[in-house]
Amino acid sequence: MMGKTIHRITLLGCYNSMASTLFGPMDIFNQAGRLWNRLGKLPQTPFFEVSIASADGRPIRCLNNVMVQPHCSIDAVDETDLIVIASATYIDRILTTGPALVPWIRRQYARGAHVASICTGVFLLAETGLLDGRSATLHWGFADQFRSRYPRVNLDLDRMFIDHGRLYCAAGANAGMDLSLYLVEKFCGRQTAVQCAKTMVLDMGRETQRPYGAFLLSKAHGDPVVASVQAWMEDHHTEAVDYDHLAASQRISRRSLERRFKQATGYTPLGYLQQLRIESAKRLLEDGRHTVAEIADLVLRRHFVL
Repeated sequence: MMGKTIHRITLLGCYNSMASTLFGPMDIFNQAGRLWNRLGKLPQTPFFEVSIASADGRPIRCLNNVMVQPHCSIDAVDETDLIVIASATYIDRILTTGPALVPWIRRQYARGAHVASICTGVFLLAETGLLDGRSATLHWGFADQFRSRYPRVNLDLDRMFIDHGRLYCAAGANAGMDLSLYLVEKFCGRQTAVQCAKTMVLDMGRETQRPYGAFLLSKAHGDPVVASVQAWMEDHHTEAVDYDHLAASQRISRRSLERRFKQATGYTPLGYLQQLRIESAKRLLEDGRHTVAEIADLVLRRHFVL
């Protein structure tokens, strides 16, 4: 896919999309072959023709009540080389108000278009069934909701973005910038992507969202015994734990505790405690008032001795 061919890109905006997941990629794709050349006093050689589309061509109400006027409706897009789906958190409302979105994405993909999603835009991509049996990533805060809704998709939260050949997904809003640079490289070559990154003052090569994640302490599972144990662990996570005694305090056996805990949270009690300690260490590091040695003594050494 090298050369000076103009590639057509359709940025798909949805109800309550983050405006940055539309305009961030738009700026990167529009400036590829332009800004570097302009700064070097060379003829501009754009690589992409970029447009914003909505389901019906009407303005897109983005997050924070920002209104974005699209260039067209999806019905006006007969062919495109790449669809980039902006964040789409309110998937049920999006599908209700835009019933043509899923068949349109499927049709464009069948015609050879590449399809990418940014952040929760992967919900809409998953609705097409194109990700069934494949891996996907999205913002770590929406993982439980995604897993529940799309059990056939294998979620990989460590990845900043994923490439399946003609299907892509990016973890969060800024990860959409990483994916956009990656797609510039895929469509136009390494040199153009490096030039684009330099002129936009962006890093290349970020591969994981692990440093940005947080361990979410879900208690919506409905098991009061497990919820009680979780609460105790949160208050005593720096202490040594006697799991037999902990189970007895709930009037159940250790084996029953481990089975119910795993079923409710997805973690063993020990695994859950380890995650609590890691999260505690992360918060202490971010706070900046403790040395690494102090944090290790407070949290991590106990983590490793269990």
